[in-house]
Order: sequence, then structure tokens, then C-alpha cells
Amino acid sequence: MRFYLLLIFIVCGLQENYGQSIAASNFRHWYDPQNDVELQIRPIRMANKIMVRYTLIVRQGSPEKYAISWEARNSYTDRDGVRVVEKDSVLSSTAKDRRGFLIFDVPVKPWLLVGRVTHNSNGRSWVYFKQIESIYPIDGWMEAGGGTITENHLTINKEYTARNGDGKMLTVSYYKSDFPAALPPFAEKEGRSERFLFHDSLFRIESGAKFIPRQEGLYLFQEDTTAARGFSYRVVKQNFPRFTKVDELIAPLILITDGTEYNNLTAAKGDKTAFDRVILGITGDKERARLFMKNFFHNVELANIFFSSYKEGWKTDRGMIYLVMGLPDEVSKNSGNEIWNYKTINTKFTFVKSGSVYDPENYILLRDKKFTDAWYGTIDLIRKARFQ
Repeated sequence: MRFYLLLIFIVCGLQENYGQSIAASNFRHWYDPQNDVELQIRPIRMANKIMVRYTLIVRQGSPEKYAISWEARNSYTDRDGVRVVEKDSVLSSTAKDRRGFLIFDVPVKPWLLVGRVTHNSNGRSWVYFKQIESIYPIDGWMEAGGGTITENHLTINKEYTARNGDGKMLTVSYYKSDFPAALPPFAEKEGRSERFLFHDSLFRIESGAKFIPRQEGLYLFQEDTTAARGFSYRVVKQNFPRFTKVDELIAPLILITDGTEYNNLTAAKGDKTAFDRVILGITGDKERARLFMKNFFHNVELANIFFSSYKEGWKTDRGMIYLVMGLPDEVSKNSGNEIWNYKTINTKFTFVKSGSVYDPENYILLRDKKFTDAWYGTIDLIRKARFQ
């Protein structure tokens, strides 16, 4: 069932203490597929405003069982802030999600929009946030079925509507590049953020026009191709974030196979019998092979859900660590980095924010040789179908 509620927002002086700063909080729930809810927040830079589009995804119960309260904070260390009250924004709700937006003036200084999702009955709550800044490069969005797409990927051959805040003509740059997987955490060469790519083709569409992507790859939408502003989506197969065909399963296995094994998988050329023979050689047992495939590709799917951007989630630095090491015990965040703590192996991974017009929220892992033992030890367990 759908309903529409008219709201505009104002910021008032009501102080509300959430009790803990962003810098001191654990955001593990952002990447926990078992968490009751997920709040996706997508800021969009307009001519003289910042529009924040959000989607509340509900995995347990229905959207009406949860309330969202918003707060503005000046910094990551503030323990409280100014409550944001909604009025006159358009909201829609279905059985499993709630969508809406907030409008803010372009800020002189960056600040944090904090959203707290609370279960109305038991009082459990989860905090999400986004930094609001004047130079944020995203200036448009995609819609489908009347709702805003807050994920970073689109489905091939599906119809969408492309929009920007100014209603101006959009130039679309298409890149068919198949980006490589992230390097292992002990590699001497650092990861990198794609600052500039050479497009394979260009075309133009109007804001509000229908858009049906016919090819997989990366699409960048811009009003001005000389500016580092726009909005991008990766177009993927209909089964994404799952990989179901044999030829799709090969690439992620590069993370846990040796050179000979991976070459044999590639040489199989989609032949299931040959593929299964290599997997059986890795695990040494049919039951372990079954568990290995089930668990490993479940993690691939989750990495694609949580970390996909200009490339598939499992290929990103955070997606790679998530796929192999699993859900971290603690996730801490500040303005420049994100730290994942795995207590059982006494290991912390630090990711540094290194955004671009293709993905302002891209993070690069600080690689170090000290991760070698923990990495290969975990891979050895995975190959024996023993996952964290």
C-alpha cells in the first residue's frame, strides 16, 4: 500500500542528546545483513540547496513500526546537536521501505545530518549519518517506479527516469571498462581512486527523460562535462548482486585461489564439470565444496550490496575485506577514514576516504605487510569451508 504525505522541514532549537559522538560509536550495523533496518542517505547538490534523498529499508516488520528522527551536528565529536523537523517533503511507503527527502541551504561549513531509526515498540535504535557540504559533487538522481534509487547500481534493460535539480540537459558518458579486483591487504602497491576515465561513448538526454541502459558498465550523468560534478551508476545484470552463472563465479575466486587454480577455472570457459573439478580440488571433499560455494558467494552478494559503486562491490577495498574476513566486530568512522576491528584475529584495517565524481564515498585501504599472516590464515580456513 502506498501513501503520500506532504512535509517541509525546519531546523529548530530543540536540543536532543543521543548520548554518544559519531567518532565514539560502532557502526557495525551498517554492514550487518541481519540488522532490522537500513537507512540509505543520498545528498544531492542543487543550484542553491542541498537535497537529501533517503530510503528506509525494513527487514523485520513494516515501515510504520519505525520512526526516523533527524539531527544536525557540527562535528564528529559532538554528543548532541540540533533537531531537524520535517515539513512538506514528499514521502512514500510500501510494505518494505519508506522514501523521502529533506531540503537544506548550501552550508558555509560542513556539518553532519544524523538519522536515528527507532522501533516504536521496543525502543531499539540505530544511527546513520551523512556529511552535508557545499562541494559535494552529486547533482542528480535516478528514479524507478516513482521512487528514488539510493543504491549505486541500475539493472540492464530496465526503465528509469534521470533527473537533476536544475532541470538542465544531461550529457551521459559511458565506460565499458571492467575494473580489476582490489589488491590484497599486504600488497606493496596501494589501491587507488579513479579520478578520471576516458569514456567509450557519449550521448545526451533531458532531465526527466526515460533512460533504458542497454549495456553493462559505468554511466556518468553531467550538466557540465568540464566540472567535477555529476552522478554515476553502474549497470549490472538482472541477477545482481547475486552471481549465478558459472562464468560469473570465476572472477571473485581470484581472492582465494593460487595462480594455477585460477588459470584452470578460467580455462573451464563456463563448463560446470570442469569448474566443479577445480573447486573439489581446492576443498578436497564434496560436502566442503558445497559449503564453500554457498558461504563464499553469499559473502560476494553481501559485498555487492553494501559496497558497489563505480565497480562491483566485491572489487572494492572494503568489499574485498568484507568478502574474505567477514563482518567486522567494530566499525568506527570520522571525516577522513573508516576503521574495521576484527577482535578474534586482533587485526584492524584502516580505509581512507578518496572520493571522485564517480564515487564520492570511495575508500582506499591502507595496505601493510603485517596483514599477510591474518590474510592467508583466513583464506586457508575458507578453502576448508570454515568461515568467520
